[in-house]
Amino acid sequence: MKLLAAMILAAGLLSAVHIVHAADPDPLQDFCIADIAAGPVSNGFPCKLPALASTDDFAFSGLAEAADPSVSASNGTATLAFVREWPALNTQGLSFVRLDINPGGIIFPHTHNLATEILYVLEGEMYTGFVTNNFGNDPTISNKLYAKVVKKGEAFIFPRGLLHFQLNKGKVLASSLNVLNSQNPGIQLMPLALFGSGIDREMLEKSFFMNEAQVAALENIFQQ
Repeated sequence: MKLLAAMILAAGLLSAVHIVHAADPDPLQDFCIADIAAGPVSNGFPCKLPALASTDDFAFSGLAEAADPSVSASNGTATLAFVREWPALNTQGLSFVRLDINPGGIIFPHTHNLATEILYVLEGEMYTGFVTNNFGNDPTISNKLYAKVVKKGEAFIFPRGLLHFQLNKGKVLASSLNVLNSQNPGIQLMPLALFGSGIDREMLEKSFFMNEAQVAALENIFQQ
């Protein structure tokens, strides 16, 4: 019940954002259960025949339990409920993520280029925030950090496409339910994108003022 209430609250908080700017096209029918095997098209995935839909298609239990953050190198896990995990989200313009972070653990700095996101803390507390874009080199608003410790029952919003992060500075497991206004919001984890994609080492060395050994060490972590 606690998770359901959080999902309802988070979805309600996002509704104001969704009215102003919907990341996904509006649906043209009541529902469109995704045929994931058919592959995506311009407005999500093709629909299964409506007559084949069942009540179970609209229910999802994948966010009910905390994941084990210790299995991650960052000591934090993200359990996704995007359209591929929950096909009933197809054309509905929203998705969910559950974060579970051990004390001292993090969710790597990342972006969602297709969605605005709201974080609602279920348990514990998280240091979280985002950094603005570079607005014509205006120092008053460029690369500006907005961050704070968000506690149980509190929420925080991340504007669409901006770099954001989570860190558990508390002493107990921290969990949150996050809602995004896209069925497929996209995720780009900065360390993985930079050190796990095969970018020329010289580029990385000069960009981050690191030597070859330091870059190689990070490549060994993120190039799987």
